[in-house]
Amino acid sequence: MIIVSAADERFVPHFATLLHSVWTHQPNAQVHLLDCGIAPATRATLVNFANGLGIALAISHVDTTPFADLPTNKLLSAATYARLLIPDLFPSAERALYLDADCVVVGDLTDLWRTDLGEAAIGGVYDHAMVMERRVGIALSSYVNAGVLLMNLPVWRRERLSAAATAFIRQHQPGFLDQTAINAACAGRICYVHERWNFLLGAGHSVGNWVGPRIIHCTGVAKPWLHRNAFLGELYRCHRRQTPFPLAEPRAVCPSKTRLLLYLLGGRRRYWYQFLIRRRARAFVEAYLAARARSNLTTSGRYEQDTLSARVHEPS
Repeated sequence: MIIVSAADERFVPHFATLLHSVWTHQPNAQVHLLDCGIAPATRATLVNFANGLGIALAISHVDTTPFADLPTNKLLSAATYARLLIPDLFPSAERALYLDADCVVVGDLTDLWRTDLGEAAIGGVYDHAMVMERRVGIALSSYVNAGVLLMNLPVWRRERLSAAATAFIRQHQPGFLDQTAINAACAGRICYVHERWNFLLGAGHSVGNWVGPRIIHCTGVAKPWLHRNAFLGELYRCHRRQTPFPLAEPRAVCPSKTRLLLYLLGGRRRYWYQFLIRRRARAFVEAYLAARARSNLTTSGRYEQDTLSARVHEPS
């Protein structure tokens, strides 16, 4: 299994968290990090961490100069475009699983890896939130989130999809940059997979059809490294604490308890759904943390039993 991610210096702690989670559930995976501007000392720390885990990590420096004329924003740096290089960086590979650095693997990935893509260029999860891209002509009913992509690399190379995506960005300047461009380039060649493979924390989820995720993706405003009440944030922090990049227990909440109470009392449907889905997810989170505690998984000797067995934070 080939897993590829990309990071600059800012996102290294999140990638280390992802790496630990991959090692936990897919220890034999080949993990490739596309280095989009990581300091030498930080890179050495990552290498030592991977060696300690015993996981195969290959770090490749990526020249982002070809993307210098492409737009970026406060949230997305030039590192976001690195995934467009994957087909050429792995010329003999048939497929690769791309994961954003702010993803956390919380289950076995074998079934996803074995998905029959046929002639589809990508396998991805439908993204309900991207209504903002209607202006560039993307069919919202087929829009997928590009943070988790199972890539059919021969199709990408044959159809020159990376070049098509880059041309789309230059022409349309989409708000979600290469994600929207990938959707445009791969239109009609997308294999849709279950949301468990890219469980978007910032998206709405069905209360009555809860299925435990295999990959959580830290989208949305509430981030688990900043907000203690971030949905499924305990799972991110469980793995982050086993990395060389320490994380203080977040104190902020988003939204504030007072504001959330007002939203609930006011009947705001979105927040009632969030409240109910958190209750549905309680058993999953507690079971996951208990399993990690029993396994005594640690790479640093700083195992913290009391933290790993912490309760799920509920809004109140």
